[in-house]
Amino acid sequence: MARADDIESGLYQNLIDAGYSEKEADQCLILARDGEWQKLCKMLARQKSSLLTALHKSEKQIDCLDFLVYEINKKHSNGGKQNV
Repeated sequence: MARADDIESGLYQNLIDAGYSEKEADQCLILARDGEWQKLCKMLARQKSSLLTALHKSEKQIDCLDFLVYEINKKHSNGGKQNV
């Protein structure tokens, strides 16, 4: 059977891997210890929303770069090879 400190250690590492600061991860652990599951789930949902926002921003930036490369290649075609 897993020990409580092993479970907390795994939870803590998962929170860090999910982008939480050490302080935020500690706050999540306190909520878990206190059985404040709804509050914890709200915190997790906020983090997920924040990560998705960052992802969408990065996707838009990649799309802009792809378009720029497309336009450059279209104007300066070199036998269909990518110049950039």
